[in-house]
Amino acid sequence: MKFGFIPTEGGRFFEQALREVLLGEELGFHSAWMEEHHGVTNHYWPSPLVVLAGFATRTSKILLGTNIAVLPFYHPVRAAEDVAMLDVISGGRVIFGVAIGYRPQEFALYGAQLENRGARLSEAIRLMRRLWTEESVTFSGRHYAASDARIEPRPLRPVPIWIGGWGDLSLRRAAELGDAWIPGPTANLEKLLDAQATYLRQLVKFGRDPGGVPTPLTRELVIAETEARARELAERHLLVNYRDEYGKDWSHPLIGREDGTPVDRLDDLGRDRFLIGTPDQVVRQIERFRETFGVDHLIFRTYFPGMPHEHILAELRLLAKEVIPAFATGGSA
Repeated sequence: MKFGFIPTEGGRFFEQALREVLLGEELGFHSAWMEEHHGVTNHYWPSPLVVLAGFATRTSKILLGTNIAVLPFYHPVRAAEDVAMLDVISGGRVIFGVAIGYRPQEFALYGAQLENRGARLSEAIRLMRRLWTEESVTFSGRHYAASDARIEPRPLRPVPIWIGGWGDLSLRRAAELGDAWIPGPTANLEKLLDAQATYLRQLVKFGRDPGGVPTPLTRELVIAETEARARELAERHLLVNYRDEYGKDWSHPLIGREDGTPVDRLDDLGRDRFLIGTPDQVVRQIERFRETFGVDHLIFRTYFPGMPHEHILAELRLLAKEVIPAFATGGSA
């Protein structure tokens, strides 16, 4: 089982995030990831590929991925070039996670249409894959076109594309066009398993072996030496983040007012959704997702507004010392 993490986020906190990624690589984490959102004070990154390029120059082993990039905001040729450059800079360590996006404010910021964003994502992926692997590309789509196009440099290898999203069309696109489906952290286990069943059916429909496809998963994490400390931090940072984001104007399809999930009660919100507690408790919670969902690449989201940088460093050390070894080959949880 592989383990990755999303470090401190927010454009003013790059140095803290870099220190966390450097420690993560030293401790043996498999991957580090960046999210994309726009116009959020002291949280998230508007340019995950730029941030990952900074990480790439200081690391040598850890995989670097977007979790996720909102592909409809990118012209596919530009995205293909930027991802290819990141792959070259990193020595072939990139995973490009993408989704269609959902926040109207962000689409307005880019002057982009919410309508047909799924079709634009599909065309963009097809064009990008060809630009990465062919000397000359002619492409004629409804939204994008290219004539005798080529990019330079091309990536060191075709970059894996992991596709996020929860609707039936998103799951179909993930099965048809993606190298994996990458679920975000907001769904509870029931929704997660329901969406996975749809995805697996679509894989079979497209003639793909579900057993040969990675099964990544992102989960919120607050871990500490004591349960009381973990719950205190979760109440102060994780719960407030959900209340302020998903409980107000984000209109997320899986949380808050959209599905009636209470965003002000930690136990109700976190049940079968968050990883909170001591190392032993977190091991048991991870085991539940491994047994039910079959996760083989677990990505911890560690930062919520105000979460101390020093605590995230401590979390990484706790995970490396007391949680990850429980899932080593031959080990038991």
